[in-house]
Amino acid sequence: MKVEKQPKILVTIRKRPLTKKEKQKSEKDIVLVSGNLVCVNEPKEKVDLTKYIDEHRYKFDRVYDQHVSTQEVS
Repeated sequence: MKVEKQPKILVTIRKRPLTKKEKQKSEKDIVLVSGNLVCVNEPKEKVDLTKYIDEHRYKFDRVYDQHVSTQEVS
C-alpha cells in the first residue's frame, strides 16, 4: 500500500483591505481573490501614454479575502 505524503509547506495568504490613507487618496483596490488564485491588476502606462492593465496571477494553497478574521485563518 502506497502512503501519500502530505506537503511539508503550505502557503496561506490573506488579502488586506485598503488603508484609511489609501481610501482618502481614492486609490483603487487592484487585488482580486478567487478560490486559491490572487490576481493583481496593475495599472500601467506605455511610453506613448496609453494606459493599460498588467495582470499578474498567483496561485496559493489557501487564500482568504479581507473579510476573513485572523481567528478564521488560524
